[in-house]
Amino acid sequence: METSHVTHWTEAYPELDRRPLPIARLMSPEFFELERERIFRRCWLKAAREEELPQPGDFVVRDLPVCNVSVLLMRGKDGQVRGFYNVCLHRGNRLARELRGQRKSGLMTCKFHGWSYDFSGRLVGVPDEENFFNLDKQAHGLKPVATETWNGFVFINLDPSPRQTLRDYLGAVTGEIEGYPFSDIPFSFGYAEDLRCNWKLCVDAQIEGYHVAFLHRRSLGDVHLGDVNPFCHPLEVSLFGPHLRGSYPGYGNWSTPVRDITARVENRWSMGRLFSFADFKSFPRGLNPTRSENWAFDVYFIFPNLWMGLFNGFYFTHEMWPTALGMTRQETRMYQPLPRSHSERFTWEYQKALNRDVWLEDLSTLESTWEGVSSGVITEYVLQDNEVLLRSFYRSVERMVDGN
Repeated sequence: METSHVTHWTEAYPELDRRPLPIARLMSPEFFELERERIFRRCWLKAAREEELPQPGDFVVRDLPVCNVSVLLMRGKDGQVRGFYNVCLHRGNRLARELRGQRKSGLMTCKFHGWSYDFSGRLVGVPDEENFFNLDKQAHGLKPVATETWNGFVFINLDPSPRQTLRDYLGAVTGEIEGYPFSDIPFSFGYAEDLRCNWKLCVDAQIEGYHVAFLHRRSLGDVHLGDVNPFCHPLEVSLFGPHLRGSYPGYGNWSTPVRDITARVENRWSMGRLFSFADFKSFPRGLNPTRSENWAFDVYFIFPNLWMGLFNGFYFTHEMWPTALGMTRQETRMYQPLPRSHSERFTWEYQKALNRDVWLEDLSTLESTWEGVSSGVITEYVLQDNEVLLRSFYRSVERMVDGN
């Protein structure tokens, strides 16, 4: 069995420093206003999965309170997913009121005065058109939003002229998990919670394993802790510009049948595998990057607010959407293969219940942490080596806000 040792990840990234991290500026109202404009209006943001719009005529609405906008994603007759501001160009009415739906006609019609747009955004129908004054319909199509896809994830960018393509923005991350079958793993369930805390607290709670030994001792201790690694030290950490990866351990090979799950809870992940531990060549390069036999999962964080937990069999995501300085909507989605037997159905349901409990444990600290931070009692974080990804995240936030 592998042994644990102190790795000093911070030494690999000396630019991140070792001193306490000042947070007073990062939590101020003035800084939050800059985050709106310089992060959420300029970065690529995950808005949907392509499976949510499987057919031409399907649409999804993504509301972004942090930017005071609503975005309408529509799959056109040509199969392409396009994004537009969810605003009728006549009088500014919200065009789509449902969060998702299907228009077999291929038209989106405003319920206020009946203006109609096709799924490429063109204005194609104006009631009583002859009573307008030289109306140029070509000049009044829906206002587009930059939209690109990667591995089935649909991203948008509110910058009228994005400085990077989505692939350039993601950088080396794309090569690390190329081949992970996101589109083959269906959505299972999800939650959304409105939290009284700053969005960055929701992020930093998910990008370190230091809390596992305490907050998740009962729920995850049998899987992620042990005598060789009692504080869930990561197997590996990597920085990809503003994006991050942490690779985390588990113990046992989870080969015990699901019928023994009540006796051997460390083998709870007993549904089918995507990749073979017997042949690490089958793994994408950045999945279990150390090729450890005691690997459990990898965290990939796509700046500014998409967290992905990738396992050998399923994955889940967190999205942290600020709505105000001290308010965040956290959306969590679980993706699992459909069970093929009664035993797998038991495991499928068990995973849902376990992950629900783990997520509730994570959420339980956030509002009280915000109370402490916003009180001004602490003005800096004293971070240890295995919280190195927090240093990187906060550094990226400041660099983005400051224009670097």
